[in-house]
Amino acid sequence: MKKLLSVFAGLIIAFSLTQSVEAKTVQVSALEEFSTANPPAVLHVQMNANTRLDYDVMLFQGYQVTGKIVAQNGGFAFIPVSYINFQEEQIPLKKEFPAVYRGGQGIVRQNQPFFLSFPDNGPDTFQYYVPSSSDING
Repeated sequence: MKKLLSVFAGLIIAFSLTQSVEAKTVQVSALEEFSTANPPAVLHVQMNANTRLDYDVMLFQGYQVTGKIVAQNGGFAFIPVSYINFQEEQIPLKKEFPAVYRGGQGIVRQNQPFFLSFPDNGPDTFQYYVPSSSDING
């Protein structure tokens, strides 16, 4: 009975360790054609959904993101280096948020959607303090 209990506890611990690294998988669209077997050094994508990378960085749907490509375990990672916001300002990113390519092998055509898995660096929603009139007048 003790062996069965220890095996069960070991399985629970192993399962919890494999689930501890979460990711946010987000759909993006390629802004130029590329090959997954030989991706370019720099890739441009458009966000198809809002994605919070951390407390300070939010990539909104429609933002154009430039990233460098790093080979990784037979695939590649996309590391955003800057984005263009709705005012057409190019904003550099100070932190690295490596996203793993998730999609089929072959050629990804211009405007074709595919998925990137960003690391989960916290919740997508934050609560902000909004001052009331008593805070301002009091």
